[in-house]
Amino acid sequence: MKELTIQVNDANQRLDKFLFKTFPELKSGMLYKALRKKKIKINRKRANYDQMLQAGDQLQLFLPDDILQEKQVYLQKNAQLNVVYEDDNIVVIDKPAGLLSQSSKEQEDCVVERLKSYLYQKKEYDPKSEHHFTPSICNRLDRNTSGLIIGAKNAYASREINAAIQDHHIHKYYNAYVEGHVEKEGLIVLYLQKRETKAYISPTFKEGYQKAVMKIYPYKYENGNTWIKVELITGRFHQIRASMAYLGHPLVGDQKYGSLSSEDMKLDAYKIKIDPIEMEFETNEFTKK
Repeated sequence: MKELTIQVNDANQRLDKFLFKTFPELKSGMLYKALRKKKIKINRKRANYDQMLQAGDQLQLFLPDDILQEKQVYLQKNAQLNVVYEDDNIVVIDKPAGLLSQSSKEQEDCVVERLKSYLYQKKEYDPKSEHHFTPSICNRLDRNTSGLIIGAKNAYASREINAAIQDHHIHKYYNAYVEGHVEKEGLIVLYLQKRETKAYISPTFKEGYQKAVMKIYPYKYENGNTWIKVELITGRFHQIRASMAYLGHPLVGDQKYGSLSSEDMKLDAYKIKIDPIEMEFETNEFTKK
């Protein structure tokens, strides 16, 4: 028998969803059979699969020990994290180019793994007490893109920030170094489709394509190329890279989208603005001393 106490970050979800996430070896057939036989209880009372969990609930699980093995959480040691802003709910991180935002591979270095380690060292995250929640990131950047990422310390922050992104209350701004002479600022409206690891652009709507909108502002000319600021209105896969390449101005060094330069690609998410509380975080990768 195993007894668990539901923490704040594990509350407000269905019992079956929580158990499937917490115990990877637990299959649906076994779960529903155990519920019928009263081998799973909440506060020592019969439980239903769709019962919503509340903070402080006590779960009693009369299941085989090999099923009740919680997923092990790997924590990096001495993980470096450049924190730009932090409060009780979120951490804003400045990601260097070359580092993954997150990884599907166990124990691979990425922002998510560094965030978990950082919060563990601060005693703000304990995988032994959090049965299924782990700190997460709310926006991702490509490996070769530097810049700001919002990390959620708790389930509440994760829900709120992701909802704000869906409702377009979070605005993201980039610096990019593109080929050629970009003369005009303006609104760019194209249509984008992701195919495996590359984005394809159409000037008009096609089946399977999504609207991709951004604003560009050229502000500096250098070696025949242009520095532009980009306000990303929609956050599509490789949107800036694919859109600028379609317009004849691929990012310098972005060989996937047509650049012949061997320079490192320069794309930096330098500012995030969150409405309606007007929280702003800013950095500039390309003017750091």
